[in-house]
Amino acid sequence: MADTFVRKQRIQSGKTERLRELLAEMTEEARADEDGVLEIWEGESLHTLSLFIERTDDADYLVWYIEADDIDQLIEFRQNSTHPLHDIEDEMMAAVLEGPESVTEYEPVFHGVNPNRPQEFVARQ
Repeated sequence: MADTFVRKQRIQSGKTERLRELLAEMTEEARADEDGVLEIWEGESLHTLSLFIERTDDADYLVWYIEADDIDQLIEFRQNSTHPLHDIEDEMMAAVLEGPESVTEYEPVFHGVNPNRPQEFVARQ
């Protein structure tokens, strides 16, 4: 059974639109190279990746939802990757996010998965 992880990072002031542009590039790259993305995800043990922008009175945040078999495997594979998607992610981390640490801790209390959910790769924005 896969584990789920939620990570929340503050977006640098005034950089939310740049983040949206980089996420659009990521979506475009993922659609253009589905086989490459699936290869990455297999290596990372990744099942689901969803990104959200949270808007608050004090700042905007990027919230990551990750479902993977092994977060350590995901991190190790990611560190060794040379795929263009990861170049975009590196730029996103350096140019628009304040730091690599999550600003919030989440306690998993329930996670259900429909065994009949669709099995195809879908990249949406």
